[in-house]
Amino acid sequence: MTVKGKWLTLLAAAAFFLAPINLFVKWGEIYAYVGGIFSDYLIQKLWIGELPVLLLLILWLPKKIYSQRQKILPFLKKNILLVVAVLVLLARQFFTPLPIISLWYAIKVLELVLFGWCLIDIWPKISRRLMEYVLLLTVLFQAGVATLQFLRQQSLFPYRILGETQLAGSINIAQAAFAKGQTILAYGTTAHPNILAGVVVVFGLLWLKLRLTRRRFVGWQELSVIGIIGAVLFITQSYSAILALIGFLIIRSFPWLQSQARKIGWGVVLLAPLLLLALATQFTDESIFRRAFLNAHAVSVFLQQPLAGVGLGLFTTQLNNTPAQELIRFIQPVHNGLLLLLTEAGILGGIVGLLGWQRFKRRLPTEWLWLLAVLLSFDHYLVTQWVGGVMLVLVISLLNKPTAKN
Repeated sequence: MTVKGKWLTLLAAAAFFLAPINLFVKWGEIYAYVGGIFSDYLIQKLWIGELPVLLLLILWLPKKIYSQRQKILPFLKKNILLVVAVLVLLARQFFTPLPIISLWYAIKVLELVLFGWCLIDIWPKISRRLMEYVLLLTVLFQAGVATLQFLRQQSLFPYRILGETQLAGSINIAQAAFAKGQTILAYGTTAHPNILAGVVVVFGLLWLKLRLTRRRFVGWQELSVIGIIGAVLFITQSYSAILALIGFLIIRSFPWLQSQARKIGWGVVLLAPLLLLALATQFTDESIFRRAFLNAHAVSVFLQQPLAGVGLGLFTTQLNNTPAQELIRFIQPVHNGLLLLLTEAGILGGIVGLLGWQRFKRRLPTEWLWLLAVLLSFDHYLVTQWVGGVMLVLVISLLNKPTAKN
């Protein structure tokens, strides 16, 4: 492996490990108030996990562009519809109520797309063994921090050390009823227990896939990681991650289900808002009611601006002058990734996504499609948090790729 190859490998490894750490520099808080309520989603952030990605792109992108310079013009001509749609969508972000936020979100999307392209390009050249170690280390580290938080019922360190949410003395901290009463759920170094659960499930399953590609049997190490994933799901009480994992394991265990599971996965995406609405009418759970309200409001906002949406990152601004302030404890995006994208980017964003996926020409394994479908249908972090974007990039970019060098 060349010196540059070693640097690319180390930077990719750092990007994976740092992605779940919720340390960031922020600015623009003046724009982050909706009807007097502060919305963390309306401030511009630079996460610590972005730094290795930016360095990776600086090392890789110029040489890649130079080597592909003869193909750029033919590519643009061949994909003129996609190029025009992207440019129009980008231009739209200059004319939103808060263009600085919309453009910042657009930059994040571009950064993640380039990161995914980079991973596809360098994956055969980097150490797969090191990637296995990093994914495993990330799972163990997050599970360790989460377990100590759950047992101690408080953060381990101040925010500036690991980016932990400060679990003591806040009314908005996620809790659940256990045998000993109301208990604070584990956050790890992420911004929410649901995010922690998603990280451990996705990173853990990716590790298992890489591991079982090299050795064809399940041993005590693999069983231990599965046990750790289960323990984290217990201390986070993340129903979306639990449903995603159960479906993944069933489909993986019974290949004859795959043809139907793909259809069911798409059905989950389309019918999740109706399912939550039905549950909200049957149960008095505040969380279900809040999510059903946000879904309904997202549909309403989309119908008002269907072509290009309200602007990237700006869904929470649409909660002003609505009953939302009485219905939810804090302003937040709709808990459905696809509804959120349609609301903020409109039909134009949907066209860009479909054309981009068609150009990508990849077909996710059915069990992974199910996993992403569930996480996208019942939460928003895959499209609002840096770690969520990295998780999407990892799954889409790394599956079914040529075997990496060791």
